[in-house]
Amino acid sequence: MPHCENCGTKWSWKGVMKLSFKGKKECPNCQKRQYISTRSNFWVTFFISMGFLTPMNVLRYYYEIGWPLIILGFLIYMPLVLLLAPFLYKLSNTGKRFGKTVE
Repeated sequence: MPHCENCGTKWSWKGVMKLSFKGKKECPNCQKRQYISTRSNFWVTFFISMGFLTPMNVLRYYYEIGWPLIILGFLIYMPLVLLLAPFLYKLSNTGKRFGKTVE
C-alpha cells in the first residue's frame, strides 16, 4: 500500500480506492492533499489495458474464441485488477496532468 509523502502514514485499501476515483484526497494523518503519481498512474493503466487486450486479441484471432467468452473473461479480469491496483500506486504531493501541475 502507498505511504503519504509528507508523514509516511500507510494508507488503507479503501482510502486508496477513493483517491483513485477522485484524483486527490487528504492524508488521514497530516491532512495534506495527496495525488497518485503520474508514473504509477501510467503503469496501472498500462497493466489494465495491456494485460487484458493482448491475451484476448491472441485468443480471438489465433484460437477463434467467441465474443461471449471474451466478455466473460473481461468481467472476471476487471474486478481482479481493481482489487490489486491500489498496491501498485505511489503518492505525490503535486498533481500533474499532461506535464502541468493542477490543484
